[in-house]
Amino acid sequence: MKNTILIFIVLFMAATSSYSQKTEANDSIASVHTLPDVTKMGLRHEKLRINKLETNVSGIRSVISPLGEGDPIKWVQNLPGVTTGADGTTAFYVRGSNMGNNLFSLDGVPVYGYSHLFGMTTIVPQSAMQNVSLTKGGFDGKENNFTAAHLNVETRTPVQDRQSSVGLNTFLFSAESEGRLCDGLTYLVSARISPLTWEYRAVRSSLASILGDLDDFKAGVGDVYAKLHWDITQRQQLSASVMGSIDDYSFTRNVDSNESMGWKNGIALLRWQFVGNRTEANVSASYNYYCSEQKQDKVFRGKENHLSLLSSLKEATVEADGKTRINENFKIGYGAKVKFATFEPGQVASIRNKSDVTLADAFVQGEYVIPDRLDIKAFARINHYSNKQDDSKYTDPEAGASIRWSPSKHFAVEGTFDRLVQYYHTLEGLPVGWSLDMIVPTVGYVAPETSLQGGLNFEVNLGHHSLSVGGYYKTLDSLVYYKYAQDLFSGGMAAWQDNVSIGQGKSYGCELLYTFQNRDFYARASYTWSKTDRSGFEDINDGETFHARFDRTHVLNLFGQWKDFSAAFTLQSGHWENGAPKVYTMHVIGGEDWEALYFNGVNNFHMPMVIRLDLGYQHTFRTGSLHQELNFGICNVTNHFNPFMIYYDADKESWNELSLLPILPTFSYRILF
Repeated sequence: MKNTILIFIVLFMAATSSYSQKTEANDSIASVHTLPDVTKMGLRHEKLRINKLETNVSGIRSVISPLGEGDPIKWVQNLPGVTTGADGTTAFYVRGSNMGNNLFSLDGVPVYGYSHLFGMTTIVPQSAMQNVSLTKGGFDGKENNFTAAHLNVETRTPVQDRQSSVGLNTFLFSAESEGRLCDGLTYLVSARISPLTWEYRAVRSSLASILGDLDDFKAGVGDVYAKLHWDITQRQQLSASVMGSIDDYSFTRNVDSNESMGWKNGIALLRWQFVGNRTEANVSASYNYYCSEQKQDKVFRGKENHLSLLSSLKEATVEADGKTRINENFKIGYGAKVKFATFEPGQVASIRNKSDVTLADAFVQGEYVIPDRLDIKAFARINHYSNKQDDSKYTDPEAGASIRWSPSKHFAVEGTFDRLVQYYHTLEGLPVGWSLDMIVPTVGYVAPETSLQGGLNFEVNLGHHSLSVGGYYKTLDSLVYYKYAQDLFSGGMAAWQDNVSIGQGKSYGCELLYTFQNRDFYARASYTWSKTDRSGFEDINDGETFHARFDRTHVLNLFGQWKDFSAAFTLQSGHWENGAPKVYTMHVIGGEDWEALYFNGVNNFHMPMVIRLDLGYQHTFRTGSLHQELNFGICNVTNHFNPFMIYYDADKESWNELSLLPILPTFSYRILF
């Protein structure tokens, strides 16, 4: 028997308290940038290839999501080469890499805590988006400090005519204004806030039997985005933007148990751009702040325990890059970047774990193009990393190349090669896509992570039909595995260097992408067959090979949209739960340690497959001078339970199976004036 949480708030309680019954299924478990006219939202502009997939905001709007409006990561999760973590959240894994090996950026600036509302969506408001791209291979020289994929969200330039909008979806209120301040200077301001606390209190009495011992819940969730854009001349532009977000949750089960958690982001970007006849140049400076905090007051085994765990990352970056066209076929790119960062992960009491690091890189890239026939690109980059905490230094080369040949307008073949290095590591906790994972720097014996990848793809384009088929092979080295990943509130994070294991990985697979589009109908089918493993981790299977987290052999995603109606279907193989074949010592700062047997072995508990059907309806219309957009939908129409992990409940001292997304009606409404 499985208990299922029927409202979103209780989903979170499930992950931190007493969600489900003890599992007994397996003996191995021990006890031109303008705001699109809302009446033309169906105009989708996409460029979908196996290695780089791009869409505009109209493609994002059509995605069916729990919030009733599209989201970049929900779009990504339906593409080939991508598997998910917890169903319905923002966790995504690309070509066998860990979730923390991906880069999520906003106008090129990394966003380290991009999830909102427990992973239901991202912090970037849809009204600020222009284009979204996911690159999995054939990278550019200016992209660095990741080893899997780059998801980049580009914001739009504010319009000249002043206009405003207000919106409401399942869990967020929003408001936006933009327009011209003076000649050449425009602005855009967007703000969102969640009524989650009020929604919870409105349904609490009617769901008392489901809420169990949950006594109270509070949520402070919101974000603000603002941008100024100045057209200095026809060739020069200057923009300044800021982004801030907060997710703060607290809940009480009884007088002996109070818990809270949250994360914050603060981003500022100043960018100058120049476009000449033969040369393009970009110069930017940015500041990035991210922190997460977990607090817990509870009585465990008769003793009162208090845990306060804080992690933060502050980063300042200066970069410049450009391109020069040598002739009509050849152009060269170049650039350099310097990051100054301060890490303070796992702060408990007087433990600070402060690290000041510097990461500098320089690259050169060449591209030779014969239009519609041949595109050859290659880059070389050198990175220098230093950490003052232990005086560790690394100098690492990176390189990549791609070649695309089109013997005819209907057929193309593409090959890629990439060697990438990553200096920031993510200690992944519960794999639900929340921004609670602790980000740590390369330090001591925790060396930079590396990946080596090659791929070959074939494309066929016949009018409305497009088909891409390809394969890849990837090796990964110096991967970080955090021993206490299953314990969300663990004081062991304060000594994270002592609780990680280093190993290798390997992944290979085939990917297929088919699209069809005409005036009224759009369809997309993606399929991935892959095998991914890990090895060399001393604490898991004595260093022998085992399944990687969320190694799903088969992933099938189907999406169709006819006029205002849309449907999405996903079928994913069940993954294997793995753990050290010994006991874990569970830590509570200032309290009693106890032992919990996680698994008796590895590769021995197979989770069920993921099956989900989503339906949506999107309608845009005018009422006088007002433009309006209305979305209805149902996520997980069949109410299929998709368990994604087994976790240890410290309160009940038992193992539980966890599912997150039940059947969920969605709604969003936006009006522009």
